[in-house]
Amino acid sequence: MNAIVNNPERTAQRIQDGLEFTHSNPLDVDFFRELGSVQKEAMYDREGRLVEGYYALKNSRTQELIGSPPVAKTYKLVDHALAFQEQARSILDNPSLPHDNLTVVDRIFDNGRRATRAVYFNDLTFDIDGKGQGITARADIINSVDMSWAFQVFSGAYRDYCRNTCVFGGQKAYHQKRKHTSNLSVSSMIAKSTLGLGMFNSHRDQMNAWKTIDLHPSQWVEILENTICKKGGEAAQLSTDKSTRVNGRLLDYMNHRFKEEQRELGSSMWAGYNALTHWATHVDETWEREDENGKVTELSTSRGNSNPHRVRLQREAKVRNVLESPYWLALEQAA
Repeated sequence: MNAIVNNPERTAQRIQDGLEFTHSNPLDVDFFRELGSVQKEAMYDREGRLVEGYYALKNSRTQELIGSPPVAKTYKLVDHALAFQEQARSILDNPSLPHDNLTVVDRIFDNGRRATRAVYFNDLTFDIDGKGQGITARADIINSVDMSWAFQVFSGAYRDYCRNTCVFGGQKAYHQKRKHTSNLSVSSMIAKSTLGLGMFNSHRDQMNAWKTIDLHPSQWVEILENTICKKGGEAAQLSTDKSTRVNGRLLDYMNHRFKEEQRELGSSMWAGYNALTHWATHVDETWEREDENGKVTELSTSRGNSNPHRVRLQREAKVRNVLESPYWLALEQAA
């Protein structure tokens, strides 16, 4: 690591086991690029034979092994710089969030093997406890490249957090934690964290209500079958064949998404909302469906050469229709 340089735009200080950089530009990830990315490196035993299915981890800048235990081929490396840039773009593209007065705190540990980023929205504060003491809104990422930490995103208005998902002195808008496995979707986690914070800012009461309203899987299916999964045409709806009346492939995917959200958000309307927004914003995603015989098929949410921008606009309109449907509103009113 080169010598730490402080200037009015950037300050740096040493902290326990690492370095802390404070600046104002979320697109600035030079500190992490300087460390070099981590890559998988083939492993060989003492006789020079290839070790199948496991890899060592190597720093791309120094070409040195980083000294962590071997990782399996399914271990998904998440580059700090790329993840933090993804978060920056997500924040700057969200019109519900202020962008002019940000503070970014980057922390690097163990020579880059672990890192965190906190983005503070200094023009966005909330009186969480009603005592007139504003808490600054923020978005956080936790990441490692050596299996020591799971990948996590937090967003909301809170003073601090710990890695076991607890928030101190405030309230989470969104939180999700995933191991570095092959199905880890960094972009979707970051997007929903930003969307959650935007919702916290613009429709906080609505979001808090959805968090407390139970949504049973059968109710979720009923909503879908009568909204986005409903096939058009009067003849289709009169059919006794459910496959004629309902888009089964989309229904399976939306059930898959709801189960993913349930892990952290529970069986709530808030989990349903996040499943809907995920579908709307991720127009070209692959996922795996297992049939009753255990056969796994990889499917895509896109249709060939469709225009992603146009598809996203169409899906966002359909999501609005779901939220305005009598099936969704009935759950709100019943609560």
